[in-house]
Amino acid sequence: MLKRIVSALVGIAVGVTALVLDNFYVYLGLLSAFSAVGAWELIHAIKCDKHKFLCWFCVIFALAVPALLVVEEAKPFRFSAFLIFIMVLICTMLFGHKTITFVDVASCGAAAFVIPSALSCIISVRYFYEGYLPGVFLIVYLLFCAWLGDSGAYFVGTFLGKHKLCPVISPKKTVEGLIGGVITVGIGVTVQCLVYNLLLPSEIKMNYAVIIPVGMIASVIGVLGDLSASVIKRQYNVKDFGNLMPGHGGILDRFDSVLFVAPFIYVVFSYLSPTLPLA
Repeated sequence: MLKRIVSALVGIAVGVTALVLDNFYVYLGLLSAFSAVGAWELIHAIKCDKHKFLCWFCVIFALAVPALLVVEEAKPFRFSAFLIFIMVLICTMLFGHKTITFVDVASCGAAAFVIPSALSCIISVRYFYEGYLPGVFLIVYLLFCAWLGDSGAYFVGTFLGKHKLCPVISPKKTVEGLIGGVITVGIGVTVQCLVYNLLLPSEIKMNYAVIIPVGMIASVIGVLGDLSASVIKRQYNVKDFGNLMPGHGGILDRFDSVLFVAPFIYVVFSYLSPTLPLA
């Protein structure tokens, strides 16, 4: 329990520091590191780390993907970089065909692209607005949608859960927990929006009619991420993806729901503004 508490405090300290600094390159560096570690955790979990070149090539590429996606100066090189990545994967399978299967290559390639692409959405969501307050609000909101849902589902499911949600995939998850998680997110983002709109001196106001329902839907999307991670761990017989945060597991164990919530929030807010029209 002590390790779990200390790990949580360290994680919170890192997150709060990043939000206080609110610097593009701090976000980029942090999420690039998370992407590389997450890619390695998944590659290790699916037993592909024995292919050393394939493993580390994909981990290094995962480190670079966020910059390729969100740094404007990298835009001219994106297509070439992804094309070279695919060609190297194909050549790796060709020259190592005796031990490396197409499934190995496809799995490692997916780990190197999907994880950093999803995490990069956090930076994109932050810069929907240039101001400090609306930008940081959206990052915290995104994380609330993922993590408050997890916490609410856990506590409600523990005390009130009776009907199993997906007993084969995740025996502890319940329908009551899912509903509790959605309600918890609804309450959490309502309070966040209330504090932001009433107490903070920002010219841009958040729209309750958008923020609350989108947040509640996002919490359900987060459950899909959690269940997807559970499927992988069950198929490959691993308890946790890593041990970077003792008592909590690895990056993927903490960010599995975020990997689904972040792209969802990014897509929705690309078409539907979370703010009220300026007077």
